[in-house]
Amino acid sequence: MIYLLLAILTSTSILIAFNLFDRFRVHILPAIIVNYAVAAAFGFLQEAGTYSLVMIPQRPWFPVSIAAAVLLILGFNLFAHSAARVGITITAISARMSVIIPVILGFLIFGEALGAIRIAGIIMALAAFILTFYPGREHKSFKSVYFFLPFFLFLTQGANDSVLKAAQHFYITDDFTLFLATAFLFCLGIGLMVLFFQRKKPTGRFSRSTLIAGIILGLLNWFSTLFFLKGLSIYDVSVFVPLLNVSIVGLSALAGRLFFKEKLSSFNLLGIGLAIMAILLLGTSGD
Repeated sequence: MIYLLLAILTSTSILIAFNLFDRFRVHILPAIIVNYAVAAAFGFLQEAGTYSLVMIPQRPWFPVSIAAAVLLILGFNLFAHSAARVGITITAISARMSVIIPVILGFLIFGEALGAIRIAGIIMALAAFILTFYPGREHKSFKSVYFFLPFFLFLTQGANDSVLKAAQHFYITDDFTLFLATAFLFCLGIGLMVLFFQRKKPTGRFSRSTLIAGIILGLLNWFSTLFFLKGLSIYDVSVFVPLLNVSIVGLSALAGRLFFKEKLSSFNLLGIGLAIMAILLLGTSGD
């Protein structure tokens, strides 16, 4: 139970940290770059002695780690902008309901059972998605281009989860931590390349607050991943993942209301309730 609680707290803390970026004038891309430097370092240090750097490119999952890196850094940027512009509640729901995508792909590609319960979960999730983003909500960001940030986050997160699922199904044996550390390292490289072209822009510069935020973000990112993996090694995935996702949605909604005064209409609240039910249904065995 301790790993579930720690995974919930660290994952929700990432959303809260993103929401605070504007307040403390943290530049998103440099902070994310520092985050991946910290996360990659922790990953490789944890696996010290079990691998050789020159052997990593020969691992069967190596090309997949590059694809995962592209989706990871894109998703993290969308996370940051969505949490800051739209709110942590909607951002959490968008990210967690993206489980629909790997569930459907699991049925189409991996031969996993879909079943009536999961079909009901998919339908319920789609209804929740519509209600959660109902335009009647009193929030100025929902009347602007920022409305599309959670939608693109939903697609990116779902694609990333699908890539990780494929990697674990086809290529990874007992070296998932090394796979993630390698993906984080590629995220760092991609971020530095993008930053090179933005170096003359104010948002492409490092500052003291950005460095501190990046280190905190990197620690939260790594430990949320570590607690997630440790939780999966103890509990059944069909129990652990739905509980984790539902708890993050609920805690994020509570934090958004208490700390950031996020307003939710009755339609949005109904959408959150349906999203929680959908996540639980999607986490069933499928029959």
